[in-house]
Amino acid sequence: MAHPTQALDRTIVVVDVVGFTAPDRNSLDRLAVRQGMYEVLKTAFAESGLDFDSCAREDRGDGALVLLPPGTMKSLVADRLPDRMVVALRRYNHTRTPQARMLLRVSVNSGEVLNDGNGWVGEAVDTAFRILDAQPVKDAFAESGRMIAFISSERFFTDVIEKDPGLLPESYRALPASVKTFTGMAYLRLHGEVATPAPQPPVPAVLAAEDLVIADLMDGEVMDLIPHKDLLILRHQLTRMVVPHLAVMVSRALGPAVPLPMIEGITDAWGAFQLLADFNAGPDGIPPAVTFLQLLAENLEGEQSTMIAGWIAGQARALRLEPALGNQQRIRPPIPKCPSLHLVIMLEPVSGDPERCKLAFWRQDDPEVWPPAFGGVREIGLDEVEFRVDDVILETEAFWADQSMSASVEFLLPRTLINLPVQRWAKEHETGHPRPLRYGYRLAIRSLERMRTKHWHRAWNVRWDSMMKDPDADRLHYPGGAEFEGHPIDAILSNEHWVGLVLTGPPSSRVAPGSEPDELTSALSSGLPVVLWHPDAGPEKLRELLDWVLAAEHGFIELPDRRKLAISGMSAPFKNFLAHDLVVMWDDPKRVIVLDQPLIPTRL
Repeated sequence: MAHPTQALDRTIVVVDVVGFTAPDRNSLDRLAVRQGMYEVLKTAFAESGLDFDSCAREDRGDGALVLLPPGTMKSLVADRLPDRMVVALRRYNHTRTPQARMLLRVSVNSGEVLNDGNGWVGEAVDTAFRILDAQPVKDAFAESGRMIAFISSERFFTDVIEKDPGLLPESYRALPASVKTFTGMAYLRLHGEVATPAPQPPVPAVLAAEDLVIADLMDGEVMDLIPHKDLLILRHQLTRMVVPHLAVMVSRALGPAVPLPMIEGITDAWGAFQLLADFNAGPDGIPPAVTFLQLLAENLEGEQSTMIAGWIAGQARALRLEPALGNQQRIRPPIPKCPSLHLVIMLEPVSGDPERCKLAFWRQDDPEVWPPAFGGVREIGLDEVEFRVDDVILETEAFWADQSMSASVEFLLPRTLINLPVQRWAKEHETGHPRPLRYGYRLAIRSLERMRTKHWHRAWNVRWDSMMKDPDADRLHYPGGAEFEGHPIDAILSNEHWVGLVLTGPPSSRVAPGSEPDELTSALSSGLPVVLWHPDAGPEKLRELLDWVLAAEHGFIELPDRRKLAISGMSAPFKNFLAHDLVVMWDDPKRVIVLDQPLIPTRL
């Protein structure tokens, strides 16, 4: 049990976002607001000569409690902090949509506080929260049209502000505060006029089509700070410009927290820029539309690249985004020359109903971003699994329509469903001519048990990294060799030479409690990333096929592609059914799906 710390005199700052749960804000807007609030605080504290990282903090969802280190000059808080918060908040709001812009109430107090092991307590903390919530303060702020309400307690006003003429004590307005059991005075000073655009000249009766497009783009959204003439120049350059890897660039510009929107109607770079102009900047303050342009400049050549880079440089100076853009460019991975996408589909039985299962999926839109966006979860009957998987794949293909890269479909399965015949499933059933999945995708299964069993992950990473360094075919273990007779399979696989295992047959769907580890359990717990089996053929019948699959220059690394090539029949000296029905567990520990939250399905 934690013991309370010694009470110390601290300067207390409490921040609250006005209207955080307003109905016109969605979850992404609220995420942007929370991130923005902390960025504003960090920037304002630093510019005020206060070390934010040295402060004790408690997150309050729609605000924060900040305790400055003992000995901090209280006058710094009243003198510098409000004005620097206004500057930082104005910069933040300028690159956000209206729903993600914010106004702040900030209260300040000082007094003894202590930490009881669960949080910070003390009358001084209570007072800071009470004056923040005083209705006269809220009403005066709402009527003011200002950006920040700076609210001082009576003690802080008397001890600090009133004694220093330079802190303009006469600019504070005393207001009564009666909240819960607290009754006292709050001293309010309003900061930061909300900037209003300069009056625009009258709109001509006949307006050029391109001017109408620019006007729509600038109508109250993120791009309204960019001069009209600069947007016209950009539009001329981007119209009809082909975007390489369009979906990847849009996804990367939005960031992993934002699902990829439908881009089916986007035909050029200007269309993508217009789409992204409606999205909020991230924590770094960079609008996604500007990030997209930077990606475009990096992936084009010649005059087009130079023009876009020059345009970005000019806007970055005006918006004071040069450091953030430079850092973003340094840490962003390049778009690979031969990118590949993944769709991960998880199937799991519903507890208490053996005839139904949960289907959840994650769709990767950027080959360098992991984990991918969560696509949803639904409850379905086991007798309709193949058809509902078909729905998910067709839905995914609608988002991937403009991608020119290969794709993998991976089934994340528990032991009880490990023998689902996914290698025989098809898509496009509604056409009457279903097409086998194995023809269009690299198919693999993955282990749900291993994904969830953290104490197996270290060994899993060791074997995977070893395979990437030495992918030689002789690291595939076949059962039944005379030299291994009498040795249990888990002892054999403990040798880190092995990275793959061919099972003697399909694994059982259940392991008897207390029994010795079987082949599959031993492979998973030993960290082997590759496990192979066939529903109708034993290891010796598979040997010729697997020798051919692994005969490529890079051995195991090329296994998924070579297996798909074998299915096509090209240069493959074996019967089709061997390649078609081969089950490949290809389990990459670098692409883990985090399953730390319950998935609540929609029942279909």
